[in-house]
Amino acid sequence: MFTDLQKQTTWDTIYQKSQGQPFQYFDWFLGYSSLKGLLLQLLRDMKSEASLKLLDIGCGTSELGPRLYCECPFPLHVYCVDFSPIALAIMRAQTSQLPQPVSSASQLHFVQTDIRDLSGFQQQSFNLILDKGTLDALLQANDGGETACCALTESLRMLSPGGLMLQVSDEDPDVRIVWLESLRLVTVTVLQVDTEKNTGYFAYIIKPMSTQC
Repeated sequence: MFTDLQKQTTWDTIYQKSQGQPFQYFDWFLGYSSLKGLLLQLLRDMKSEASLKLLDIGCGTSELGPRLYCECPFPLHVYCVDFSPIALAIMRAQTSQLPQPVSSASQLHFVQTDIRDLSGFQQQSFNLILDKGTLDALLQANDGGETACCALTESLRMLSPGGLMLQVSDEDPDVRIVWLESLRLVTVTVLQVDTEKNTGYFAYIIKPMSTQC
């Protein structure tokens, strides 16, 4: 069992162990097929004449970013970020195997960064931010939620007006909503995401009220 999930060295070790094996995408909680409908609906509802921008924080070796890039029927710029250079190197190596995107204007980027400091991106520039398990890992830090609060605040700062954050977690709404709303930053809508094989997962649709922690 790994501890210190907020540390880059921990994740480097995890991804290093996967090297030398046949590549497989790995998704915490739910994969692309379970979330595709919700993600595309959220993006469609944003209606923009320009390309929409999605930020996948703590992407690891998830298939969500690449699959959205390939299958989104309208222009979508996908930015997959992680602080592990090993995870990003693994993902970049797979890009040549991807099919051409449905929309020729779509783009896929892999960027190394710590999500507690997203200053390399322009503020208020993303329409949708995806967090699938990343803040769950940060909430395990023994700091009273300070690291997770910092990452959430920084992420919200990146949302464009009308933008949303989608957080996927197995944490019960009675716990997660209380934590989110206690920060006085957001309003939250929660959906239970049940599939044939997976139960007990929740999608938290987060709308910012303020970007100050």
